[in-house]
Amino acid sequence: MPRRLRHAAALLAGLLLLLTPATAANAAATPAGPARELTVWLMWGSVPQPELERLTVEFEQTHPGVTVNVRMQGWPGIDERLEAALNSDEAPDVVETGTTTTPYFAARGLLKDLSDQSGPLGAQEWIPSLRESGNWQDRQYGVPLYAASRVVIYRKDLFEEAGLTPPRDQREWLRTTRALSRAHRAEPGFQPVYLPGQNWYVLSGFLHDRGGRIAQYDGARWRGGLSTRPAAEALEYYRALQSFSQAPKDQDEAHPFQYEVLAKGQVAQMIGLPWEVADAERINPELRGKLGMFPVPGTSADRPGSVFLGGSHLAVAGRARQPALAADWVALLTGPAFQQRLATANGVLPNRLALAQAIDDPGVRVQAQAAANGHTTPVDPRWPTVEAAPNPLKTLLTDVLTGRSPRAAGHRADTVLEERLNAAAPPAGNTTPQSTHP
Repeated sequence: MPRRLRHAAALLAGLLLLLTPATAANAAATPAGPARELTVWLMWGSVPQPELERLTVEFEQTHPGVTVNVRMQGWPGIDERLEAALNSDEAPDVVETGTTTTPYFAARGLLKDLSDQSGPLGAQEWIPSLRESGNWQDRQYGVPLYAASRVVIYRKDLFEEAGLTPPRDQREWLRTTRALSRAHRAEPGFQPVYLPGQNWYVLSGFLHDRGGRIAQYDGARWRGGLSTRPAAEALEYYRALQSFSQAPKDQDEAHPFQYEVLAKGQVAQMIGLPWEVADAERINPELRGKLGMFPVPGTSADRPGSVFLGGSHLAVAGRARQPALAADWVALLTGPAFQQRLATANGVLPNRLALAQAIDDPGVRVQAQAAANGHTTPVDPRWPTVEAAPNPLKTLLTDVLTGRSPRAAGHRADTVLEERLNAAAPPAGNTTPQSTHP
């Protein structure tokens, strides 16, 4: 939905504090000229409205004659809308892309190569998996805007009543969950953990914890990793944990929204995103002060579990009419000062883990612990076809939870995975995807 953002004038010094010295100097020195418009596509919720309004005014003040036109977008159908817009003569100048789809647009030549600017933008300080997912063929196209990692959301009061503390590893996690089950065995409908059958993000973490990968590139083609021994062990652990849950085995975390289940008051734990705490408390105010978070446990107490790091990139459109202004906007939103503001306002991870330490938000701190062992999906423009229905990872989980052996289900999933990832050569001559993924 288009929205023109305006606000009362802000002091120029406010922006200069947000910019790197080089960017600030360039911005302050920008002379007035013919009226120009910078068109930006951002996703609803990525940047809080007050911050966005303030940012727009600051940018316009330091770029005389420039009008910023921010058009807010919803996630449903965004990939199709983005591709059409980026291919048109009316392409936006700056776009926000999901971390798993940035390579798709880059491989089609729809984004500008920002490799030469990545150093000044602080690429070496970015969270590694966010930097990797914005990179295609050793060239940087996406600049991390924010990240989010899954954590365990738990009922502090129920843990305290049962004499329990957050578990330090996955074996202890099962014992803790079993203890919660026993403590509430007389309560119909009580769930010591809520874990939907098709939460493949969680499975991906368990797989990485055991040294496995969803898929790996061998130099010629992608090889599925879902029928390997680490995958079988990850699936067995998922099945053991899910056995304590009454969640449907053939649905994911959005069917139903799991925070709605948590809000009913009969769930002791769930693996979710930090803002789901507020979602549950909004539905059930009696939960306020009772919910806490801890990192998803790993296989040993000395390292948290691996988590899928989602989030967004900012990119400059290949057909941008204002590429220099677009680069300035990207630098502003992804620089250290605004990253701290964004994380404080939204409870997300800044693109540099070092910045998270200064943010007084328990959700950000827990995410930062988890992100130290974060990972992404295979970096390939064909990855979105894997997530398309029927998603083989979701099918794999349901198969195992309903009785199929992990190896047999894994071979079936690998067949689909390899068919999709090796369906055709990447476009625009890109034929050698990165060979390893953390």
